[in-house]
Amino acid sequence: MSEKPLFNATSSHKIDLLKQRALVQTDEHYLEFVTQVNGVGYINDSKSIRLRETLDSLKRIDGSVVLIVGGEDKGNDYSVLSKQIKEKVRGIIYMGSESDAILQHFSTQNMLFAKALTIEEAVQMAYFFASSKDVVLFSPGCNHSFDYKVRGYKFKKEVKNLPGASKK
Repeated sequence: MSEKPLFNATSSHKIDLLKQRALVQTDEHYLEFVTQVNGVGYINDSKSIRLRETLDSLKRIDGSVVLIVGGEDKGNDYSVLSKQIKEKVRGIIYMGSESDAILQHFSTQNMLFAKALTIEEAVQMAYFFASSKDVVLFSPGCNHSFDYKVRGYKFKKEVKNLPGASKK
């Protein structure tokens, strides 16, 4: 039995669905709805430190995604994400010391790409890449020099500092 998508872009209640998921969620940093800014939903999935976890998260979102991905790439096989990237990702913001591998793998796709040096930069870029009804998904798919909780808290802080964001 397959799970229903967490997010459905065709639904007029898409953000409500994300909020409902967040209310019943027991695991912070896993598909955690942060807020909505200008019709764009922001999801903290910093706990996804393997590409298979990022793949599972992408499968749960039905609609256009701006993906923030990357960290300390140790020879990841990004082809695992190819189908989901092709079907629903409209932009990739890649981070980390070995992040150029992400660009090399997906550069043939017709989408926006940007390299960010910090989470703050990544969130700012995502803000400009995303359109109303998109989802910005922060799902690194690999480890980082600091743990997923620290990364997740930084992401949430930066999202809440965006123009038009709820400060809750």
